[in-house]
Amino acid sequence: MYTLGIETSCDETSCAVLKKYRVLANTTVSSLREHAKFGGVVPEIATRAHLKNIDRVLKICLQRAKVSLDQIDLIACTYKPGLIGALVVGLNFAKALALALKKPFVGVNHLHAHLFAPFLNSRAKLEFPFLGLVVSGGHTEIYHVDDFDKIRIVGQTRDDACGEAYDKVARALQLGYPGGPVIDSLFNPRYKNDFPFRCGRMGFDLSFSGIKTALMYKKMEIERTKKLDKKTKIRLISSFQESVVTTIVNTILDAAKKSKIKRVVCGGGVVANRYLRSRLAAEATDLQLLIAPLEYAPDNAAIVAGLGFYLYRRRARESNFNLRAEA
Repeated sequence: MYTLGIETSCDETSCAVLKKYRVLANTTVSSLREHAKFGGVVPEIATRAHLKNIDRVLKICLQRAKVSLDQIDLIACTYKPGLIGALVVGLNFAKALALALKKPFVGVNHLHAHLFAPFLNSRAKLEFPFLGLVVSGGHTEIYHVDDFDKIRIVGQTRDDACGEAYDKVARALQLGYPGGPVIDSLFNPRYKNDFPFRCGRMGFDLSFSGIKTALMYKKMEIERTKKLDKKTKIRLISSFQESVVTTIVNTILDAAKKSKIKRVVCGGGVVANRYLRSRLAAEATDLQLLIAPLEYAPDNAAIVAGLGFYLYRRRARESNFNLRAEA
């Protein structure tokens, strides 16, 4: 059975073809370069980019998978959450294809799809329950997962998402956009405790707004007496990343201990962070830890297709064509 996945929740236009859970092609075009000069994603630009690119991305994806549209058995598409205009482009495109091809259509929550990444290409066996950790540019959430249609939130950010805080810190230090990769590349453990930054935590809920503000105040304080040089920037971001990663790791470990669940699945764009991955692997030694492969950590259509196929088989039903995009 061939599943076509479509993902347009933010700035990536992505299509994928899966044969059951094996990825035959996963093609993504990002409008990131068009947003960089603004220091963040501009919804109108993202929407127009999806409209421009989606036909081409689908064509390339089918060619790479060596599959024709007539061979597609199921269409899965992100319908929430994300930028409303961007979601509408992908969702309407998926509905039109399903209607024209007379094929079933399934709407997917792409945050839940991030937790499906480790199960693609038979990398891991689907077993429940598990705790899910999603860390991305727009979301930071911990889930209790009894099945992919039985998910409840255990903890979440109360303000900025983790990736959003990275972007804002990088912009404040004039390090460019997106902030996550550049901060991770410049991180130096030698300076990780140079500044006493702290993330907020309330139970299993997190807060990243305060640490972002604290770093900006420290930057202004330093600039009153001297020019902010590269080494000082590295010291600042190293202390910032140390606090963020430590808070995330400690929170998921505490959640696992309280719930007595020994399986933790991690996904989302920030999970590509090298320091976060290494700390999780080093400290979750008594847990079965499944982390999204790097190629499936950011937003992409392969995870959407995989979860869509799973839900379609489990529920034995498709989504209604009245399904609406949810921001």
